[in-house]
Amino acid sequence: MPKLPVIRADFTKNVFKLMSGTALAHLTTLLATPILTRLFAKESLGDLQLFLSTVTTFGVVASLKYEMAIVLPKENEEGNELAVLSLAVLGIFSLLFTLLLAVTGKHLLRLLNAESLQPYLYFIAVGVFLFGFWQALQYVLVRFKKFGVLATNKVIQVAAMNIITILLGFFWRTTMALFYAQLFGWAIAAYLVWIKSDLHFRVTWRRLYFLAKEYIKFPTVNTALVFLNTFSMQLPVFMFSRYFGVEIVALYSMANRIVSIPLFMVGTSVQQVYFRAASEAKHQGRDALLQVYRKTVRSLALFALLPLGILLLFGPQIARVYFGQSYAESGVYMQIITFWMLFQFINSPISATFTILDKQQIGFYLILISLVLRFVVMALYHSSARGALAALSLTAGLFYLFYNLTIFYFIKKMDQA
Repeated sequence: MPKLPVIRADFTKNVFKLMSGTALAHLTTLLATPILTRLFAKESLGDLQLFLSTVTTFGVVASLKYEMAIVLPKENEEGNELAVLSLAVLGIFSLLFTLLLAVTGKHLLRLLNAESLQPYLYFIAVGVFLFGFWQALQYVLVRFKKFGVLATNKVIQVAAMNIITILLGFFWRTTMALFYAQLFGWAIAAYLVWIKSDLHFRVTWRRLYFLAKEYIKFPTVNTALVFLNTFSMQLPVFMFSRYFGVEIVALYSMANRIVSIPLFMVGTSVQQVYFRAASEAKHQGRDALLQVYRKTVRSLALFALLPLGILLLFGPQIARVYFGQSYAESGVYMQIITFWMLFQFINSPISATFTILDKQQIGFYLILISLVLRFVVMALYHSSARGALAALSLTAGLFYLFYNLTIFYFIKKMDQA
């Protein structure tokens, strides 16, 4: 039996680099949030969350997930070509999406229960492009293990956005001010990854066409998977908007911010490192991949228990002090979603395992099930916001536990190298 490879020490080092950056970025958000809840009305903050949910839902697939393939080739030249392909697809997608908004934007927003964004269609189109650009080029930095650059990028982006938001809030307390600040933050982040990516465009259209066909699973499978997963995560925002209005959206978004942002900023950092480490481990064999998987799951579970335990015990008190008395209900929401967030946090970074195993279709079916379950549960229990959220938390938590066990099952089924 071949000797089990030792997981490289730089896995922990790279995770720490990204975590340090995300911790600093989150610190700026922690400092800014209580100011924002006192500067802006709940309606404006609710509209901001609807805007973020809409942009994220479409921006995350704006390159048709070709950016995920950037880290896979052995040759750096092919990785560069895939980055160029990603940006080309992003440009075409953004143009078509803008035309779609111009023609059917009102109907699309009605479908998403986000009709209050009708005056801001232009902002949505720009946001999708900037978000997609920033996301695509992050994978170039991941390929070359520039995790320190990624960490710095996160800090600058979040700090710039929060500073601009607060400054505008003192003189211009409108929804539009919040949107301008968000777009500015994405633009800064996109520019920073661009100047550090060292891309060159010496590639023919014929070569791009060949790569598009070679990595066809990313647009045909991964795109649908990621879109459904993102829409599934954003569904509570759209459903709360439909049944309870944007004020409840604001309360939910503040609760979600405190619970999920610190966890999932860490989770995103771990995912970027995990994707690289697990891709390498797969070539070494099943046991090596299992070692990476187990280490990641164990570390994430231990990391999440303390902060979620504190929020479970003292959520309402924290919300009153932090957000202000009018946001006390957000503290109850924090307590309700801790079960859900624990399992989602553990699951999020390792969900890329299906891509590594070339089993994207399994992930797609699971996420489709998740979307249907969330919609049905919130539709059935919409008599009160608390009831809908409690039903959603229980359903989502159990689903992510099942998702994790499914990943483990398929790793175990691998042929040992």
